[in-house]
Amino acid sequence: MQAMASAYERTGAARYRELANIMGIERTKDVPIGDHGWRLQSCNAFDVDEHAAHLTNWRQQYDQLSAGSFEGQLDELHAGDAQVYRERTSQALRQRCEVWGEAVWCGITVLRGDGSRINGRMVGGDGVMVCGRAAGFELVSPAGHDILGVVLTRSALHDHARALGARISWPLLDQAPWLAVRPEQRQLARARLRNILAAAVSAGVERPPLAAQESLRLSMLDVVTDLLEAPAIPAESRCNATTRRRLVARVHDWLQAEPERAPTVPELCQRLNVSRRTLQYAFEAEVAMCPKAYLRSVRLNGVRRALRAGHIGHCTVQTVAAQWGFWNLSQFACDYRQQFGERPSDTLARRQPKPLRCRR
Repeated sequence: MQAMASAYERTGAARYRELANIMGIERTKDVPIGDHGWRLQSCNAFDVDEHAAHLTNWRQQYDQLSAGSFEGQLDELHAGDAQVYRERTSQALRQRCEVWGEAVWCGITVLRGDGSRINGRMVGGDGVMVCGRAAGFELVSPAGHDILGVVLTRSALHDHARALGARISWPLLDQAPWLAVRPEQRQLARARLRNILAAAVSAGVERPPLAAQESLRLSMLDVVTDLLEAPAIPAESRCNATTRRRLVARVHDWLQAEPERAPTVPELCQRLNVSRRTLQYAFEAEVAMCPKAYLRSVRLNGVRRALRAGHIGHCTVQTVAAQWGFWNLSQFACDYRQQFGERPSDTLARRQPKPLRCRR
C-alpha cells in the first residue's frame, strides 16, 4: 500500500505504467490517441448557432436568452478519446447538449457560483457539473459565462481509476447533474485543465510526439478521476427539480410543435393544470426568467435560425416572423434588434447559400 501511495503522487505516463503493472491491467484496450487524430482549434463566433457547432463531435442547440449582440470563443483540444476545452459566451443561453457516445463530461465554471443551472438545478459554488448519460443535459448559463470542460470515454476512465486504486461511483453520474467537491479540489482541477490547454497550444497545431500526447491525455484522466473519487450529492430535492424541468420542457415542446401560436400564460396554466405561481416559479428556477419572456426569446431564436438557414428566393422576413407568431412587424423588428443587436434583414443577408423550403 505504501508503494502504491507513493506512486500515486507521481504524475504522467510513468506513474500510470507502474500502477498498471502493479494492478495487472493490460494496455491493449487503451489505443494511443495519435491513431485517432489531433485537433487543436481556437474559434470566435458572433452567431450563437455557429458557435454551438464548433465543439467537436457534440450535438448542441443554443437559444440566446438575454438581449444584445452575441460573441463566443472556444479553445479546444480533441485527441482521440479525450477532449478538453474552454468556452466563453457573452449572453445568457439555454444549451441543449449531447456529448459523444460512451463518454463522461465534467464542467467547471471559471467563476465560482456564477448562477449556472444544469437540468433545472442551480450549481453550487464548489460544484462540478457532470454527465454520463446518452440523453445529454440542459444548461442555462448566465451572460459572461466562462467554463472549462473535459470529456473522456468511460472505458478509459474506468481503466485509469482501477490502475490508481481509485473508486468512482458510476451511479452518481446518472443521478446528479452536479457534484459538490472541496473548494481546493475544484480550484486545482480548474488550474490543471487550463495548464493542459496551455501545454497543447505551446505544442502548436502540428501533432506533437505521441509521448507528449499521451502525457496530456493522462493529465485529463487524472483530473476527472480526482474529482469523481469522493464527491457529495447536493441536498436539493430531486423530485422538485424534475417536476420543474418537465413543466418547462412541455412548454418548449408545444412551442416547437405550434410555433405560429404564441400561447398566453393563462393558456399554459390551463393546459398544464398548474397555478400561475407554480408556472412562474418553475421558469424562474429552470431558466431564470418569467414564462412570457422565455416564450418570446425562444420564438426570436427560431426566427433567427430560419433566416440563417438560407431560404433563398422563398421566404421573406415577414413570412418567417409569421411562422413564429409575430404579426406586429414593427414590434417584432424592435424585439429582434434588442435581442440580437441587429435587424432581421441583416441576418437574412448573411444567410447560408442553401435553398430550402419554407414551412407551411
